[in-house]
Amino acid sequence: MQVNEIENLVYECGEDLYRFCCYLTSNRDLADELYQDTFLKAVQLSHKLNRSGNCKSYLIGIAINLWKNHTHKKMRRNAILPEVDYEDKINQLQAANTDLLEDYIEKELINEVRSAVNNLKEKQRLVVLLYYAESLSVNEISNILHIPKGTVLSRLAKARENLRKEMEEKGYEI
Repeated sequence: MQVNEIENLVYECGEDLYRFCCYLTSNRDLADELYQDTFLKAVQLSHKLNRSGNCKSYLIGIAINLWKNHTHKKMRRNAILPEVDYEDKINQLQAANTDLLEDYIEKELINEVRSAVNNLKEKQRLVVLLYYAESLSVNEISNILHIPKGTVLSRLAKARENLRKEMEEKGYEI
């Protein structure tokens, strides 16, 4: 893959891929890392890239596979030695210091929705992120995840139901 081809790929798909990485990881530092790793892997696999096809879907597929590998590796490590995450506690303290009540409520709602999405089973969460965050069609999601369209629709329906239940349990009216 030539330098100008990489530049074109970043120009065409970079923004959408980075946004997806942010949604998937819920962490800007991890998203930066995943974004870079995705393009590195794409360069390694450039011989498989169909330049006339949907490059965005191809890159998102790479990102998903890399993220799955990362989370499985993290789970294996946590089984040996659990990791303590203080970032959420720091974020909660910073949010409590906000002077504007409306901003706090809006951020809280966004965090609750993100939390609810993150609590979904991985299969449902991926479909929700691809459908809502990346605005991909059912056909595109089906192609990226290599599953039938009916399975995509089923996972979306189950995810919506699970999100509705969780948000109602937290006191939100849907």
